[in-house]
Amino acid sequence: MRKAAGPEGERGMILVNVLLFVAIASGIVMLMITAEDGALQRATRLSEAAHAQAAANGGELSAIVALRRDGLVAFDTDNSREPWAALAERAAPIKGGSFDLAIADAQGRFNVNLLMKDDPAALQLFGRIGSALGIQPELIAQAITHIRLSGPISDLGPLSGAAALKPELLARLSGLVTALPRDRDTKINVNSVSEDLLGIMLDNPVAAHGLIELRKRRGWLTQADFDAQQAPLPPIAGFTSDIYWVRSRVTIGDTSRQLTSLLVRQRDAQGVTVRPVARWRGVAVPAQAPPLPF
Repeated sequence: MRKAAGPEGERGMILVNVLLFVAIASGIVMLMITAEDGALQRATRLSEAAHAQAAANGGELSAIVALRRDGLVAFDTDNSREPWAALAERAAPIKGGSFDLAIADAQGRFNVNLLMKDDPAALQLFGRIGSALGIQPELIAQAITHIRLSGPISDLGPLSGAAALKPELLARLSGLVTALPRDRDTKINVNSVSEDLLGIMLDNPVAAHGLIELRKRRGWLTQADFDAQQAPLPPIAGFTSDIYWVRSRVTIGDTSRQLTSLLVRQRDAQGVTVRPVARWRGVAVPAQAPPLPF
């Protein structure tokens, strides 16, 4: 006959049961803490993302305000010495993170969407650009055909396949041409054009170099400067711009957001308006968009 468990045995069983319940309860508490911690992290990331996106949108808005003001007070020139260009920021501190902004005149390059019209001046200039880069005439013709059949285009990337342009050649081409809305007067602004493109436009690299050096010192060019160089201003060139790129990058905590916008400024009887005609969110942007500071 088995003896009944004594007081010490009962206490031992009770202790085992208590420890078992404590272990189970501890596991449940840890699961609850882990779940709560995960929820807090998700909430933090969502909050950071919302604040970062709002700040990126604010970068676009600040560019709109500056360009509208510029259109009201300085309508005869657009150049990098004007207040709108001073908006650029690099790692500017904001609450919880940093802010970068790049703004650029989009009309410093030849707009390939002008090729959709039978414009002899545009066709001639594009041909000269291709020749200067060593692009075969048949590839230039293929690019023009693609633009006319599929345009207006918003990115130069498709020309790589349509005109069989190698990536390195397309990269060089994107330094001289761009893809902008075709319903705008997209003359090439000599206040933002590169020396290479200006030399092609003038068919006079020496005059182009002198004009660019003057622009570096003073900040802008005028008709008198071209007259002094005995370099007639091409019809496709001008001194103002109404299309601009603005890119903003905001980092808050571990969250980063980017916004790239193409802004168009318009003047009419009601005044000056600036509006985005295209937006790209994230790192995938057209090749002609300005780089962000790093």
